[in-house]
Amino acid sequence: MVELREVTVNTRATRVLALVALGTLLTLSLPALTQENAGDNAQPACSEESLPQLPDVTINSVTYEAQPVAHCKVAGVIGKEINFELLLPENWNGKFVMGGGGGFVGSVMNTSLMFGSLQAGYATVGTDTGHKGHPLDASWAYNNLERLVNFGHLAVHRTAVTAKALIKAHYKKDITNSYFVGCSTGGRQALVEAQRYPEDFDGIVAGAPSLDYTGISALATQITRAMYPDPNNLEKALIGPKEQKLIESYYLEQCDGLDGIKDGILNDPRKCKVDLEKLLCKGGNTTNCLTREQLAAVKVIYEGAKDSKGHSLFPGYPFGSENSLGGWSRWLTGGLKYHEDLGEFQGGIEAGGFEAPVSPSAFYGFGNGIMRYFIYNDPEWSYVNYKYDRFRKDAERAAETLNATNPDLSAFRKHGGKLLMYTGWSDAAIPPGSVINYYEDVLANDRTAADDVRLYMMPGVEHCFGGPGPSFVNFLTEIDKWVQSGTAPEQITVYWLDEKMQPTGSRILCPYPQVSKYDGKGDTRDASSFGCVDGD
Repeated sequence: MVELREVTVNTRATRVLALVALGTLLTLSLPALTQENAGDNAQPACSEESLPQLPDVTINSVTYEAQPVAHCKVAGVIGKEINFELLLPENWNGKFVMGGGGGFVGSVMNTSLMFGSLQAGYATVGTDTGHKGHPLDASWAYNNLERLVNFGHLAVHRTAVTAKALIKAHYKKDITNSYFVGCSTGGRQALVEAQRYPEDFDGIVAGAPSLDYTGISALATQITRAMYPDPNNLEKALIGPKEQKLIESYYLEQCDGLDGIKDGILNDPRKCKVDLEKLLCKGGNTTNCLTREQLAAVKVIYEGAKDSKGHSLFPGYPFGSENSLGGWSRWLTGGLKYHEDLGEFQGGIEAGGFEAPVSPSAFYGFGNGIMRYFIYNDPEWSYVNYKYDRFRKDAERAAETLNATNPDLSAFRKHGGKLLMYTGWSDAAIPPGSVINYYEDVLANDRTAADDVRLYMMPGVEHCFGGPGPSFVNFLTEIDKWVQSGTAPEQITVYWLDEKMQPTGSRILCPYPQVSKYDGKGDTRDASSFGCVDGD
């Protein structure tokens, strides 16, 4: 068993999340179920006959399940092919939560379960967003606008509306509060809900949101082209483990202590100013240095996507996660030589039994998939010699359906909605800067939005969780407390977990732009040694 921060590309990630959902999550912060909030003693019937017939909804099965807690499982289809699974616990707490998906989805996913939602008494639902396939394969969208619209925004909305109707009929009571929690694609789904369907949920958690889906495809394919200039040779990237370790060691040597702690974690990587040109090989030396071609490839990662004239298309990455399997190796560099299958490219997101496409890195699959099947509708599209000068114009149609970049959240806020955003500073999938930019756009649109929208940056944390920094927070509990109390969390405790998935240290998260500051004398793995201060 590995620690959460070392989740690898195999089935261990699923086992880690199962343990988290069934163990640690329940001991950290889930509200205890009492008879008062569990509902009446009389249990609703778990049968198809007890559920209403809804327009354009087919119920495929209704089964009683005893684990992890007693609940009724309802599986059905909305419209032609939007599959969903709704879990109705016997001890219902009166609330509803929908969990998001990951990648291109393709099977029913519900990431709220990793926060112990079912054990806490939530009625909860997930969907496949209207298609079947491996979460790294986008070929299902070829010549199929209906599937693209379902994936972009409609499937989550229709599933939420359907689930609410079934929940109300099953328990014969109104839902007190409705939430959505998701990360990555689930984070994009979360923002889509806040922007397009503001009355669906009272509280929304958007983790590491892939909010500019088309923009990230430009970044992904440019990085892939830098790593694999020959698309017929995917065995090894131009930048490999040796170079990644060199880069990380170089900047950590100069910047690790900037926050007062030498622990391999940069509190704010933007403060680390180092000159990578000093790693350039000189003379005949080829050891512990970067060739000119390698240095150019690395700059694509850090500087972001650009057109042929140097205009920015999408931000790049700060320093972080270069030398970890859950970082560059999984998302940006990789190589078939190192791992032939990305079946669980995103920890905890299962492949649904579908075979993974040939892909040396997650970005190879994502970038090419979006370009080929969402933007150009051409399975033969190639990044070789592509100029990107017309990219924004060409991507407009797909962007209208897929992207969640609208900074106007006034309708969601008017409804009383609360939005909690978070992302890791060491995320190698979604550049942290893109999330910060969106949050700043929201505040630029309306400064009062800070009352109802908060962003929490997580130092040393990779995509959704994992990395050298503490990465576990029960965000379902946090959004519930915010909605119930009306008071935004001024700081959030975040935990490291040991091999048994128990807390082994903690720090705090602060609402951006505040940062956590070490008091200089306490235990560096104890939240009480830190406080929130204004960022420089």
